[in-house]
Amino acid sequence: MDVESIDAAGVAALRKGGTKNVRLFNVWATWCVPCVAEFPERVMTSRKFDMRNFEFINISVDEAKDTAKVKAFLEKHAAGLSERLKKSVKEEGRKSNSYIFTGGSMEDLMKVLDPEWQGGVPHTVLVDTNGRVLWRHSSQVNGDELRAKVLEHLGTFWTP
Repeated sequence: MDVESIDAAGVAALRKGGTKNVRLFNVWATWCVPCVAEFPERVMTSRKFDMRNFEFINISVDEAKDTAKVKAFLEKHAAGLSERLKKSVKEEGRKSNSYIFTGGSMEDLMKVLDPEWQGGVPHTVLVDTNGRVLWRHSSQVNGDELRAKVLEHLGTFWTP
């Protein structure tokens, strides 16, 4: 499992969309108790919508020196890419959907990911294929509420 470094420009590029996937961004840290508590729900949501045009992107705000700790946490929670996502991520020239933010201050990240974000983690942003914010949530989110928000935008019924 890869954990890549990302800067504000990288986050801005992911955020603007341009793919067929609705993207769920989660900003978190291994030292953040609510982040750790809700993370299994993020992974469950990612798996639930895996066959659909949906992508979970997590961005850790741990320090770069703690990359191994971030990677171990993600592996423990099986947050790696599915086969379908491996293909689409590779097509974009990326290796992962798991990042550690190394590109400046928290304010830099807030500005490019969600200008309405007041700060603090966890922070969740659901964006459409054009990068428009569909839903945002600061603090721990309930998994059922999260999946209901995703369904509002993907539609209840899926046909392959």
